Amino acid sequence: MSAGQVRIVTRFEVSRTIRRPQFWVAALLLPAVLAVMVAVLTWAGTNTPAASEQISFEYADDSGLISETAAAQLGGRPAGQDAEQRTKDGQLVAYLHFPADPTTDPVEIHAKDRGLVHNADYTALARGLYTASVDTTLDTSTAALVRAIPATTIHAYADGEPAGGLGAMILPGLLAVLLLLIVTLLGNQMLNSTVEEKENRISEMILVSLPARALIQGKILALAVLGLVQIGIVVLGGVLIYAIAAPGMDLDFLGIGDIVVDPLRVALGLALLVGGLLTLTALLVLAGAAMPSAKDAAPFYSTVVIVMIAPFYFITAVLFTPASPMVTILTFFPVSSPMTALLLNATGALDPWVGAGIAIGLFVVGALILRLAVAAFQRGVIQYDQRLRLKDVLPLGA
Repeated sequence: MSAGQVRIVTRFEVSRTIRRPQFWVAALLLPAVLAVMVAVLTWAGTNTPAASEQISFEYADDSGLISETAAAQLGGRPAGQDAEQRTKDGQLVAYLHFPADPTTDPVEIHAKDRGLVHNADYTALARGLYTASVDTTLDTSTAALVRAIPATTIHAYADGEPAGGLGAMILPGLLAVLLLLIVTLLGNQMLNSTVEEKENRISEMILVSLPARALIQGKILALAVLGLVQIGIVVLGGVLIYAIAAPGMDLDFLGIGDIVVDPLRVALGLALLVGGLLTLTALLVLAGAAMPSAKDAAPFYSTVVIVMIAPFYFITAVLFTPASPMVTILTFFPVSSPMTALLLNATGALDPWVGAGIAIGLFVVGALILRLAVAAFQRGVIQYDQRLRLKDVLPLGA
């Protein structure tokens, strides 16, 4: 096998795939969805409904705290006779009954139904009246002290150095997102990369001029190139959308300005990403090589994706109890290991030495599975109409 043969297969697979409309639809779908979401958020921000009209209400006060002046400013007056019944009959919009101790007992609100969203205005009205009354009862400084929420500044340290905090999680966390994107965008293509030649019965002709190893390696390299192209499109689209939307929207919640680069965690994340992609790609290629048709191979793609994203089903345990048995199993099981390790690395819960061991293990497992995939493809050319069993490929893969 020569590098030239691998290069020929890679070039052929890349050129064949990029001519397919499905490739560009998959690549442009996520940027299009992001653009639509930003457009909707922008439209919603510029079309914010006007503030609700003032609500006329009556109130009863058992606490002695409610100010008539504050109530009048908000459109209220002390309750008249049968205020609750008049509200039920539709003669009064709202009736508020403040208990003797509003700090322990709830304020009873009887009001005309204004719909699920606008009924919340009654709660805001009761709280606003109570706050305004307290402000008028207490002097300014005392009221400010009662209502103040103390500000805090956290200085966290790891190994004697300031910890990166949330900013240090962004780049390693993006690597987990990258793994998810690559597998979801290209996973089905990984699975079908070998099975389509068997279905079309052209694999025998290919193997006359190319060894199976060159064919499989060329296909995997082509998938890597196509993955970089699609991810590049997504990243470029995201940058353009951010550049366009940033002047008109408050995007501080994205945390872009708070990014902290931790070289060790980023390097470890890249190793886990590449090792994980090798293992998952080899596994999908093996499934495609062992199945007689794309229809038979399809369930394996769903299974691999579900197991790969299993850490998200246990995200609470991953974030808060990373040493739990369930998280440990997910961390060392080869299919779920890449995503789990990337998430733990993003949160800083993954020991660097353990992470390095996991990355090395993923490369070793990926290489072994890739060897089995080559053996399965060689045998599958002969048994093209049958599913291969493990014992059919182990002697060849050894």
